[in-house]
Amino acid sequence: MVKSQEPVLFYQGNCDNDAARVALVSVSVESALLGYGIEIYSQVVDLLEKKYGCNVSHCYRYPEYLNEIFQTLPRNSRYKIIKSIRNGLGEFSYIKPISKFLDALDP
Repeated sequence: MVKSQEPVLFYQGNCDNDAARVALVSVSVESALLGYGIEIYSQVVDLLEKKYGCNVSHCYRYPEYLNEIFQTLPRNSRYKIIKSIRNGLGEFSYIKPISKFLDALDP
């Protein structure tokens, strides 16, 4: 007789919290970019790939890449996107690495 197992929804052992924070920041950045338009999203993703050989998930560790790419956007767009990212991550700002990421974004 086989014992029924409950599905594992969350890993209970040694979990890499950094991976969760990378995913959280990536989703927030992508959501903010897509909220402003697919053209802006595509432009930022393309520039990250061409200039740094990376994608949005790398911006968690290298927010300066994102800042430099944002400088190529119209000023109004840049501020709205950063504000959206800050709003999306605001409730997680008590987490030190996320707070550092938010601090690294140009106001």
